Amino acid sequence: MLLGLLLVLTACVDGGGDATPVANEPADPTDPTESPTTGFEIPLGEPGPTAYAHLQAYLDVIVEPAHFDECLTTDPDTEWYKCLPGPRTGSGLGHQVHRWAADQFRRIDGLEHIQEQPFGFPIFKPRNYELTVSLADGSTYRPAVFPWYFQGVTPPQGVSGDLVDLGGGSLLDRLAAGDVSGKVIIFTARQVLNAATVGAQQALDWAAEQGAIGAIVAVEGPSNELVAQNYNTFEGPRSLPTLIVGEFDGQRLVELAGQPAQLVVDADIAEPGPDGYSSNSYAFLPGVNRDQFLVIGTPVNGWFTVGSERGPGVGGLIYLARYLADRVRREGPLPYTVVFTFTGAHEMMGFGQERVLQCLGPERVATYVHLGAGLASRGYIERQGEPMPTGLPATQRALVISENPLLETATLAAFADVIATQALTVSPGGVFNPGETQAAYALQIPTLGISGAGLFHHSPADTIDKLSLDYLAPVIESYRDLVDRLLDSDPNSLRNANAVADALAGDPIGYSCPGPITTP
Repeated sequence: MLLGLLLVLTACVDGGGDATPVANEPADPTDPTESPTTGFEIPLGEPGPTAYAHLQAYLDVIVEPAHFDECLTTDPDTEWYKCLPGPRTGSGLGHQVHRWAADQFRRIDGLEHIQEQPFGFPIFKPRNYELTVSLADGSTYRPAVFPWYFQGVTPPQGVSGDLVDLGGGSLLDRLAAGDVSGKVIIFTARQVLNAATVGAQQALDWAAEQGAIGAIVAVEGPSNELVAQNYNTFEGPRSLPTLIVGEFDGQRLVELAGQPAQLVVDADIAEPGPDGYSSNSYAFLPGVNRDQFLVIGTPVNGWFTVGSERGPGVGGLIYLARYLADRVRREGPLPYTVVFTFTGAHEMMGFGQERVLQCLGPERVATYVHLGAGLASRGYIERQGEPMPTGLPATQRALVISENPLLETATLAAFADVIATQALTVSPGGVFNPGETQAAYALQIPTLGISGAGLFHHSPADTIDKLSLDYLAPVIESYRDLVDRLLDSDPNSLRNANAVADALAGDPIGYSCPGPITTP
């Protein structure tokens, strides 16, 4: 169980490219003519319902057709898999969620120095993708597919070769496969969120070295869902064009081993610059002490509808920003400054989180609080490949805390009810090094956050019904209580108590601040 949790929590490692874009940058957020009307139609109420209403607004942006520029078919009823909305990094919708996120900050009275900061990043831009297998009777089989970004591209007409079954892609499977030169390989990855962590990348690299011309990875997700896979862009593009298929379609393709297949992954890769970038957004709530920061962050990019994966974090962060701004109006300035940040390029492992913290200055950050994946995901079990709800929260979630006695005490007190009632695993940061908060942890910043895996994460079926308000409400309330506790703590004491975590932290990922920001 611990190993499985480790694998799903290591879904984010590094990415690449730091050139600053010189075009297509967001408007100047300090220009009052470019700010939307302040205020929300959503009242500031209890943590759960307020966060839920804001996450609904975020998900509405994702499914709005006007924002979507990656529908790659004229027949979306038949080729629905070529028209799957999602705030993918560098897409029109990916940029739109960043503009929307910064606008939410501008609607909150009291937040200052609101800015959307672009950073250069390589962008995978598909034009077409498909798989066609010729059958013995002269017909064809065309399953739903989705590209594994950056694994490789084909000419517009694709590549053709016989299908070769590579089993599960293990070393023994590879040795038994025979000659794969000029062939299209297929294997099954037995890990939903990050197949690379369980050997898929090794199998793909081996196949490329042996002369394979294309690959198909069947991911054992729920039912026959397409489950997109993250990619470490820090390693650069690879040479083996790869398509992902659902589990059931994968079983059918294995039966067709030996048949001719045509695989298409027609795409451009935009280098960091005017067409290759993502963004981070900042908002500051100045405190009495403006030299120390409490940073609260969550990603906004993702593969598809990201309902239970990213929605709760986005809604929760907006709630916390409104709550603390309202506290300032009622009680006066906070003891020290709070920074809210929506980060970019998450699913491409671009670590907007590290870039934000480098811009702020790690030595000034007393604590980084992360609202990670799966804060309120529903639990499921699979029976013969079909998901069945358990009526309980998803079990593959962990509250990851730096080895810091002051932070541990505050966090465990704030999350006590959630830990007890939602079977939430508690883990020291160094054990997982540590999932979605890896960048902050490696910068020796006291860090905590919930990260986890819902069964439908990374799939088009990750819609709002895959999360529960009953689970969300106590989680966001716990985050609120924790933030209040941290603001009552001395920031220097929090940092000084981080010695064990600092010793375990390892090296930073390696991203720098992409440019100057303004602070209070």
